[in-house]
Amino acid sequence: MSVPRSARVLVVLVVALALSACGMGKPEVARVGDQDIEDVDLRRAVALEQVLADLQGVPCGGETAAGESEGAACNRIALSRELVWLAVTDYADTKGLTAATKDIEGAVSGLETQVGADVLSKALDAHDVTRDDLFELGRRILTINAVRSAIAEEQIGTAELRAQYEQRAVEFTTVQADHILVETQAEARSVYQRVKDLTAAEFVAVARRVSIEPGAKDSGGELPSSPAAQYAPEFAGAVVALEPGEISQPVHTQFGWHVIYLVDKEVQPFAEAKAGLLEPLADDEFMVWLKDRAKQLGVEVNPRYGRFRPETFSVSAVRSTDPEGDGASPTP
Repeated sequence: MSVPRSARVLVVLVVALALSACGMGKPEVARVGDQDIEDVDLRRAVALEQVLADLQGVPCGGETAAGESEGAACNRIALSRELVWLAVTDYADTKGLTAATKDIEGAVSGLETQVGADVLSKALDAHDVTRDDLFELGRRILTINAVRSAIAEEQIGTAELRAQYEQRAVEFTTVQADHILVETQAEARSVYQRVKDLTAAEFVAVARRVSIEPGAKDSGGELPSSPAAQYAPEFAGAVVALEPGEISQPVHTQFGWHVIYLVDKEVQPFAEAKAGLLEPLADDEFMVWLKDRAKQLGVEVNPRYGRFRPETFSVSAVRSTDPEGDGASPTP
């Protein structure tokens, strides 16, 4: 007796649902939202990780977990990078963040200069990777960094960054100054009264006569143009508060008492300094954002490659002793 077509279709659907429930619906490698990472994607990512590891002379994947092979560790690291890339692509597209071609070319050329053209070429050939593949990796890394900085700036806010910029003015100021060094505050007050209305040349002439700084008779207390941050904190704070042509009140440091004449100064604009202000804060802000993305997107990793950890947005090794694992062992 033949089975009606409708019944056969129903059987197929039931079997498909059953297989899915039994785990057959897991992604080939991983899934981020509606984007899948397939085996071919992972193989390419692993090959690039192996190239970079060879060039650095380190194991691919770094330190392995207990009982884990180097190959499995390399898989995990490469897969973790792929997951982060898929997590940031929507944001990058929405904000128009993409690495400039000249920056990518600069990064690749810099790597080539560092290791040598022949060494780089051999490493690429050894893992069946092309220069275009390396260029794409550079594009992704630089784009992820751009997203990381943009998110940190959003979370911290321009007002807070500008406040930090002003508080840390010595880090962004280069000064050229002359100074007179004496032993006591009373001497410094007397010197200040003597020089407060003098020109730079007249100030230097006084420094040659009264400053106790070694070599002052020859240098006249003239200091070369230097980052303010390289001076003693008290000296740095006083000198950045001056405008060219101004003379400071007496300033005490571990070396004695100073009277400072500011010859010139250059201040790095806030727009240029912003990246440096963001850098030490960006990792924490980016990780908070990635944790939230993990909740929004839903990230699934095939257990043969490890277990996804949303708190670090990375893949960790899974072993049979892992109480939260499923008994799968990392794939070598």
